[in-house]
Amino acid sequence: MRISSSTKNAIKVAISVVLAICLALWFQWDKPYWSVISIIAMAANETYGHALRKGRNRVLGTLLGMGYALFLIGCFSQNPLLFILFYTLFLAYCVFMAGNQRYGYMFTIAFVVCAIIASIGGFDSTNTFNIAVLRIQETLLGVVVYSIVFRILWPQETEYHFFMALKKVVVELNRRYCTLLDNNSRKVDCSNSVQPQIYKLQELLSLPLTGSHQLQHQHKQWRLLVGVCQRVQAHIDYLEQQNGLLESNNATDVEKALCTLATVLPLLDKAITNDRNSHKRLRLFMQEHSVELKVPLEIQPPLFDNAIKQRRLSQETKIRLRNALKAVCILLTCFALWIFIPLPGGAIFPMLASVFANVIVTMPDSIVKQAFWGTLGWGAAILLQYTFIMPSFTELWQLAGFYGINFIIIWKLCESPSLGIQKVLGGNLLVVLTMSALQTTPSYSIETPLIMLVNVMICMAVIRFYTGLFSSPKS
Repeated sequence: MRISSSTKNAIKVAISVVLAICLALWFQWDKPYWSVISIIAMAANETYGHALRKGRNRVLGTLLGMGYALFLIGCFSQNPLLFILFYTLFLAYCVFMAGNQRYGYMFTIAFVVCAIIASIGGFDSTNTFNIAVLRIQETLLGVVVYSIVFRILWPQETEYHFFMALKKVVVELNRRYCTLLDNNSRKVDCSNSVQPQIYKLQELLSLPLTGSHQLQHQHKQWRLLVGVCQRVQAHIDYLEQQNGLLESNNATDVEKALCTLATVLPLLDKAITNDRNSHKRLRLFMQEHSVELKVPLEIQPPLFDNAIKQRRLSQETKIRLRNALKAVCILLTCFALWIFIPLPGGAIFPMLASVFANVIVTMPDSIVKQAFWGTLGWGAAILLQYTFIMPSFTELWQLAGFYGINFIIIWKLCESPSLGIQKVLGGNLLVVLTMSALQTTPSYSIETPLIMLVNVMICMAVIRFYTGLFSSPKS
């Protein structure tokens, strides 16, 4: 019987979670769910290379957040106003930097770790340091377990996704070339541009390539091949923008350009099969005809007018500043609620508010509503199991089976890309609401998970308010 890729992925996640929990309990670490959360974050990625990069950024972000939390506790533990000021400034900075494509996740995790350590540490330097060390240990455990399981069991390396995407790009370029040969093709139609797929290829080449032998050892030639696709794509765009192929004033140039494409595309077809001679011939041909093509040799996005570039950069900066301001407003509002209203749970509420203010504001506004109802649904299902099933567990294998089965169910139910947020939310709530069962001496009290769930819903209500307040008129 053939197993689907989504089922394989769900099984790998479940095995990783079970191994991480068992190892953490064997090491007698106090919070095994931290390693599970690391696995969830890595498993939500598209490829193994993306997961490795996220794991690396997660470790770096943990170190950064740990250092800043120790700085806050060491310098401002006796001055609440300065503590809140520097804490809020760090939130604003991390949310702003979350817009960075390569290292944004590192800053997101940095503030999450800072919030957890500062909240749980209780302004005690020794306790804070011990929690910080435990956090980095659990994070490393999750990264290592995930890497080993996904490397050994049904491995699907980055190069698999790269070659699948490259083949689609070349097929689409050939199709568009055939369309150009049709003399009746007079209209400009760039709707089938493969530029997004080329961006994806460039991103895949920038990922850690552990285990992807062809990409790792032949990196330059595959970058050259993606560069050729980039140039052919821009060349076809240029030709499609002509009002007519035969009726244009530069019909001779157009015919010459079509002849160039007629030579390049067959070489591309052979090169994607890793034919070394085709790679060499393609490189020499592109060097000889670099003047004829309309784009530069380097692998880069299409050239835009400087004014357009400036407007795009300015718009991105405004969005990042708006997200930072929204996160600060959410955090300060939740702090005010915590100070002036006797909310249950002690430091749990400001910690949850900090985490949500940091993570959710960078997501699309539509995600907030989905996360709100997802929290209610997953929370109810998990609490029912926590109340009626988990107290009967007496052996480690029962606990492992419980989490393994639940993670397979969550991953299968949310295998659609549109339910990605539900996958991550369900996995996190499963281990957080049942964390008392993951201690070396388990305890089962419905009070703590209920308090946490209520605090989460209050935080989500505040976030929904500010999401509506800061939403653009178009949305």
